[in-house]
Amino acid sequence: MLRSRPRASRAISTRSTQPPSRGSARHTAPPSSSIGDGDCCIAHRVFSGILRSDVTCTNCGFSSTTFEPCMDISLDLDSGHNNYLGVANPKPHARNGERSVAGMSSKVSTLMRCLERFTRAERLDAEQKYFCERCKERQESLKQMSIRRLPLVSCFHIKRFEHSTVKKMSRKVDHSLQFPFSLDMTPYLSSSILRSRYGNRIFPSEACDPDAVSELPSEFEIFAVITHSGKLDAGHYVTYLRLNNQWYRCDDAWVTRVDEHTVRSSQAYMLFYVQKTLYYKACERAAAE
Repeated sequence: MLRSRPRASRAISTRSTQPPSRGSARHTAPPSSSIGDGDCCIAHRVFSGILRSDVTCTNCGFSSTTFEPCMDISLDLDSGHNNYLGVANPKPHARNGERSVAGMSSKVSTLMRCLERFTRAERLDAEQKYFCERCKERQESLKQMSIRRLPLVSCFHIKRFEHSTVKKMSRKVDHSLQFPFSLDMTPYLSSSILRSRYGNRIFPSEACDPDAVSELPSEFEIFAVITHSGKLDAGHYVTYLRLNNQWYRCDDAWVTRVDEHTVRSSQAYMLFYVQKTLYYKACERAAAE
């Protein structure tokens, strides 16, 4: 048995020391390509992407932008009952393959709703008031995350372990999660979020950033799912691996073939998506051997 422990986010904030501009927004310099690509090791070259964080003062509209390199994205399970402040996001494309959840249990989440929640604007509470550089005092604000640059392999960590400091208790979240095998990440990119917020206006900070116009392909294919069974303090991890469109269950030393239904009905803890072009190139190479 493997011990289950809470998993911390790996994102590291990179704030610029440059003085703010005189305009209505402050943009830190985006991380260099070496940060996003990770020249130090193959793990960073494969898994490293860049997140964008926009904090907007609700009093004057001043916006501050920072960028964070990340190796994965941690997502809260969303059962569809949470209400969030609406900065309109583009709707996910139908080819994402999300099944209808009408009439299903309220304890069913979908990966698309989790991503929408991650990229939706949220109001920072009174204890998290943001110091506005225009108002020169702490103000209420809205914070919105988006994906600045996609990695070759997108890794999503599902938050199944909750810890309450108020109730002084922890629990595992056993809600089901529906996830597509083909995923289009376009609606969650910074370019899409900014377009939905500002229309087709182009800002100088975006126009001079080469990453803004040279984003990697946004279509992905799933190739691995890690599941967790058991309780918070004791459980077992199993990996489902997709090779040439055939799924395999890797459970310690035992590897067996399984069908798609088994994978879809599993309790996903981590999901791995590779760029679609790379996935099919690997399939073609394997078929030719």
